[in-house]
Amino acid sequence: MKSRLARFLLLWIPLALAGLGLGAAIEAIRARDALQREGTTLHRVISQRAEQHDAHLTSLAAVLASSTADSATFRAVVEAMQRFYPRIAAVELAGSGAPPEGLDRKAVENLKDFDPAALAARIRELSPGQASTLPSRGGKPFYALVKRVPDNGSEPRALVLVIDATRMAEPESGLPEETALTLRNSSGAVIVQQGRERPPGMAMPELAFERALGSRSQPLVLTLERRPAFAEILPPALLIGWPVASGLAVLLLLAVLRERRASQRAREAMRLHQQDARLAHAMRVNTVGEMASGIAHEITQPLTAILSQSQAGLRLARSGAAKPDELIGVLEANVRHARRAGEILERLRAYVTRREPQPRPHDLNRIVRNVVALTQRDLQERGIALRLELSPSPLQARVDRVAIEQVVHNLVRNAAEAMESNSGGRREITLATRLVEHEAEIAVSDTGPGIAEADLERLFEPFFTTKNGGMGLGLPLCERLVESAGGRISVRSDAGRGAVFTVRFPALAGEQGIAAE
Repeated sequence: MKSRLARFLLLWIPLALAGLGLGAAIEAIRARDALQREGTTLHRVISQRAEQHDAHLTSLAAVLASSTADSATFRAVVEAMQRFYPRIAAVELAGSGAPPEGLDRKAVENLKDFDPAALAARIRELSPGQASTLPSRGGKPFYALVKRVPDNGSEPRALVLVIDATRMAEPESGLPEETALTLRNSSGAVIVQQGRERPPGMAMPELAFERALGSRSQPLVLTLERRPAFAEILPPALLIGWPVASGLAVLLLLAVLRERRASQRAREAMRLHQQDARLAHAMRVNTVGEMASGIAHEITQPLTAILSQSQAGLRLARSGAAKPDELIGVLEANVRHARRAGEILERLRAYVTRREPQPRPHDLNRIVRNVVALTQRDLQERGIALRLELSPSPLQARVDRVAIEQVVHNLVRNAAEAMESNSGGRREITLATRLVEHEAEIAVSDTGPGIAEADLERLFEPFFTTKNGGMGLGLPLCERLVESAGGRISVRSDAGRGAVFTVRFPALAGEQGIAAE
């Protein structure tokens, strides 16, 4: 459970963080693009307003050329201009004297936010037809647009438009929320500042738009700045939805991978099972070849007895002195020997037949006796004694009979081959069955030379063998057959005192075994 949780977190946390980071970057780009669009629109509007100021000055200069500043025509044009364009706070005609000559009390009031000396100096600096801006004093949100007009013969003169920068920079649809607008002159001095910027916090990126107006006479710079809110960069739908969606995706991925691994393990287990079945069948066929002489002897004995009994019965029948009881005895003996031959052939057929394992409750004592019947003749020819120490009561376990018979037979044959070099000592194999702590045990021990300690740990490795010409597959196959029945196999050995192979299976209760039979 912990490993699954660790794998989930190892995949989910980086994926969730990466998704949130990507989503935040996209939202930040959207906010930046939105500010750029708003800034571009406002810059175009303010630039148009600045161009309108130049056009107004040109119109006023044309009217002034054919009249005076006190004429009704000039004043009518000024009044109309201020009525339609409220951002033009005042329009005055000023000279370059100090104080400006020709200014009445109203003009002095309109130009009170500007330094008279600076205004006079600016007028003298300009060429006829040239325009320039003059900042207000005291940081008030006004600036003067000054345009030199032809002289009246006494001193330089200029038309002065007093521009309300607050209205000049006012957006048509209002300033976006949490946005600071700044309008600066060419020297960098702030003319007007509107809105308020969100205070620093939450490590949110600061967005800015800055662009100079296209007007030569009014070289102003527009700046928009804003710091988006946390909810703008990481909206709730993204902050909650993405981790949940990524978590579900990781769970689905892990489930798919788990199913694929399970399927691969099942296919691999099936492949190994098929290989084991083929190998077991090949080894059984090979074993039958090795036991051929013993099997022939076992079958010959009952056949010889049947022949002998039949000939004796035939002689009795021909003599005419045969009694019914004597003939019945001959026939019963023939039946017994025929059944014995049939059992030997049936065990041989079952042992060689290639089939799927069929675990059922079986008596391990009977399995051991079947192996003894198949191997006793071969052991006698080798000069090896076989001793049985079987459990006095049936020892039940759920196994495949043929597979376990093959395991016991392989262990007996290995023990016999291990004692071939022990010509001077006692040569004996002991087959024992017993109940040990709710487990049914089969033990195969020999009096051979034993197994070297260095080889004990590798006995069940495929292709490891201590025999000349051996393939090293017998014991690994035995281990697989035993484990497939839910059991286990182990070995112990003392140098010079033989080896003991022990096979254990979960024991069945006597009642269960009898019922299953």
